[in-house]
Amino acid sequence: MPGRILSKPSALILALSIIACSGDSAKPPPSTAWDSAGITVVENSASLWQEAEGWRLADEPTVDIGVLEGESAYQLHQVMGALRLSDGRIVIANAGTEELRYYDASGVYLSASGRKGKGPGEFENLSRPRLFSGDSLLTWDWGNRRVSVFDPSGRFVRSFRLEAPGGASSMPDLLGAFPNRTLLANEGRVFRPGDAAGVQRDSVRYLVHDMEGALVDTLGRFPGPEFFVVASDDAITVTSRAFARNPQMAPHDAGLYLGSNDSYEIGHYSLSGKLDRLVRKAQPNLPVTPEDERLYIERRLESISNEAWRHQTEQMLADMPFPETMPAYSFMIVDAEENLWVLDFRRPGDEQPRWTVFDPQGVMLGIVETPPTLLVYQIGADFVIGRWRDDFDVEHVRLFELIKD
Repeated sequence: MPGRILSKPSALILALSIIACSGDSAKPPPSTAWDSAGITVVENSASLWQEAEGWRLADEPTVDIGVLEGESAYQLHQVMGALRLSDGRIVIANAGTEELRYYDASGVYLSASGRKGKGPGEFENLSRPRLFSGDSLLTWDWGNRRVSVFDPSGRFVRSFRLEAPGGASSMPDLLGAFPNRTLLANEGRVFRPGDAAGVQRDSVRYLVHDMEGALVDTLGRFPGPEFFVVASDDAITVTSRAFARNPQMAPHDAGLYLGSNDSYEIGHYSLSGKLDRLVRKAQPNLPVTPEDERLYIERRLESISNEAWRHQTEQMLADMPFPETMPAYSFMIVDAEENLWVLDFRRPGDEQPRWTVFDPQGVMLGIVETPPTLLVYQIGADFVIGRWRDDFDVEHVRLFELIKD
């Protein structure tokens, strides 16, 4: 985990934060917390929710946007994000047409903003939108390498570029916006012929920008994603490593959650970049088995129809070393009530998403399952919205009620 290296606590126990409700005094608490050099460490070994308690999604969606055939406004392609606004409207980043599409609370199409191009309010590679200042939106466009601002009605306001300290050798990525009118971004590495081959993992700088795109602070360097590189003096091929340790992060109003994914440990950083809490779950990383390796290779190859590219990929996968264990988790997001949701990493073939939910203090509440193939974009106090694919691989945006028993 990035940040300060902690020694074992010297025994200043601040709290046994949650006591088991069974009344068995000999049973250890599911969560304990202590202070270590000014950092609160929260250890979780079991759920706070008791049997028959907890949260769940409704069996059927409240809103379903997406069709195989019909009006073009409801045909979705390359959905990169979806958000429910405070008045119930739903906005979808449809990168296939390079536009933001607005729908009412029941899913009826209202309007669209943007189109493909390089002009004001246009996109080349639209990515996930971020809420900013009420229902205003920030978008990041990879192709034009700029941030665009849209007001709550969807009207384009202005755009700007993010200042990158690494210059042409780095690729900035917008990660989120904070209430103090600053933006969070990081720098992605650009690989070039002659770079070292094999498994590569560099550190990544996390940056703070103002609303003009100027760099105002650096939160620090943290472990970046793992890549597998096949390189020579004049050519290079870069791909994600099998079961790669990709860092996961989730900005929210009070700061930033960030985990390196080497183990089930997640750090919470204040808006100033200070590590103030470590959240841990007593769950070892899954071991990588020969069957996992076989299924991983099979899935990497199944969509490749070009024989030359397939052969090249087969050779690359044969040379790629598999890790002994899988990452601890694969995604995280903070809901409207400041609870942290962490998507547990799954073996190939395991299609059931399982989220571990922690309260704002880092105490583990329990597990919530979401529908297979639902890519979650936003979690409100009483809803979950995301992209879902049907049996024909048609994209939908679905909103589910979040039921809290």
